[in-house]
Amino acid sequence: MNRKNNLIILLAALFLYIPLGLLQVKIDYRRTLEDLEGRLLLMPGQVAGNLVLSGFRGIAADLLWLNVEDFWHKGQHYKMLPLLDSVSWLQPQYITVWAIGGWHMTYNIFANVGGKSSEIETGLKEFRDAHEELQNALKPVEKIAKEVLELMEGFDSYTGQGMAEKDIPGIIARLDGYEAALEELQKNTEIQPAVEIAGNLAAIAKEKLFWYQKGTAFLKKGITYNREKYDIYFELGWTYFHKAKDYPNAARYLEKAAKFPHPSYVDNVLAHAYELNGEVDKALAQWEKQMESGGFNNVAERAVRLIKTEGAFNPRRRRMLGLDED
Repeated sequence: MNRKNNLIILLAALFLYIPLGLLQVKIDYRRTLEDLEGRLLLMPGQVAGNLVLSGFRGIAADLLWLNVEDFWHKGQHYKMLPLLDSVSWLQPQYITVWAIGGWHMTYNIFANVGGKSSEIETGLKEFRDAHEELQNALKPVEKIAKEVLELMEGFDSYTGQGMAEKDIPGIIARLDGYEAALEELQKNTEIQPAVEIAGNLAAIAKEKLFWYQKGTAFLKKGITYNREKYDIYFELGWTYFHKAKDYPNAARYLEKAAKFPHPSYVDNVLAHAYELNGEVDKALAQWEKQMESGGFNNVAERAVRLIKTEGAFNPRRRRMLGLDED
């Protein structure tokens, strides 16, 4: 009797195992199809996590994107990073995710961080009416603060040095040096408040560089998923060109963008990048190409004329060469 019961149980188990096996095959197939193998991002307690596991990646991405926007408006910038990574993982071919994510970091957050520096600078001015001995002690602090402010002004101003990728390690090392010097100066208790103000300025400069680098890294990651489209190459090239004044990298990525079907403004920015990178012959050829294609025809004609007669067309380069007044 026991042997008969065991046989029935065994047959029942086998009968149940067959549909479970078929179900597992479907699950494994779905995981492969949705690219969930080895990279499954679990978000306990979040609706998006359940939607991912259910196969609704698009809806999950939309919900996460709403959270990104909410954190941006609340000024909770650091909370945006994991969500941007999550959305880009869920929909890596969705160009807008990469473009807006990179733009938020390199432009919006970058500018928001810098907005605090004017208030801090005002706080430093309050110490300028101190007695002579204290003013002498404050001179190295003020010198550091002034240099940090000039450095940050160079990040943003039209004529500033920018943030070329090759220069960033040196800039960070310089800021580290300022922080070390301020740590020594802080031993004088009378000037501690001023030292803290200067230290905050250095921290702001570092944070700006942090977000700029995060943004460009995010765009580079987006390129790995979208190599056959111009869009993210252009976004990164434009960021290097306009935000960082990093013209070698700008020309490099704008050239890549121009290899794929693209709007004519890509060629326009590439011509400017060539000129500011000192590749005037390439800039001239790029403008002549646009004259032939009809893109930005009036601008292209003027650019060709000025480069041939005066050696420069781009306003920044003309100022650098002394062709136009500041």
